[in-house]
Amino acid sequence: MRASNLQLVKSLSYLKEERKYSEETTIESDGFTFSRGAVNELVGSATVGKSSIACSLLAKLTQNGEICAVVDTVNSFDPCTAILAGVCLENLLWAKCNNDVEKAFNSTDYLIQAKGFGAIWLNLSNVSLNNLRFIPRSYWYRFRTKVRDTPTIFLVTSGAESIAGSAATNSYLLTRKQTVWSGIGRFKLLREFHLRTNSRKQFQETIFSKIECSYNDV
Repeated sequence: MRASNLQLVKSLSYLKEERKYSEETTIESDGFTFSRGAVNELVGSATVGKSSIACSLLAKLTQNGEICAVVDTVNSFDPCTAILAGVCLENLLWAKCNNDVEKAFNSTDYLIQAKGFGAIWLNLSNVSLNNLRFIPRSYWYRFRTKVRDTPTIFLVTSGAESIAGSAATNSYLLTRKQTVWSGIGRFKLLREFHLRTNSRKQFQETIFSKIECSYNDV
């Protein structure tokens, strides 16, 4: 991806007008609020709902005509699952980084500079903790500074530890509390799971119900 190939997705005049009316976006079904022009973080182990929440955000924005981007560090993004979640793929840019963390961060930097994206999701969920610890903290403050005057929701998902630290405006730690199954024998249907969410601003519990599909890292 070259910076010269990226242009403003929307005009500057439109971006300024849009920013007046929508400082935050809330996913009502899940109870999460994401701030525009800021770093937002979802932290938690595998299968706690991070990708599901991220897809809910992308679905809401792309259905409203906003252009969004996914920086897929380890090629784990599944378009079919995204479609089932309601994401409009024609309004989504998908950057596959083939397990290259440096390429993922360079791609993210270029996308933020392009301005005008409704959301940029940097997915680091399946990157090893050892590799994440080598990422300089200054990178997150650089992203925070560059995204500040844009309407973009910058969302990063990672493993069991926060990596954005104080650079994140909203940081949610997700933990699995309870899982509800139906059926008998070896083959059962996952009906719902309960999540406990800790953030800097609030504590909440979320219930995902009537789930009838499986997830890689949801």
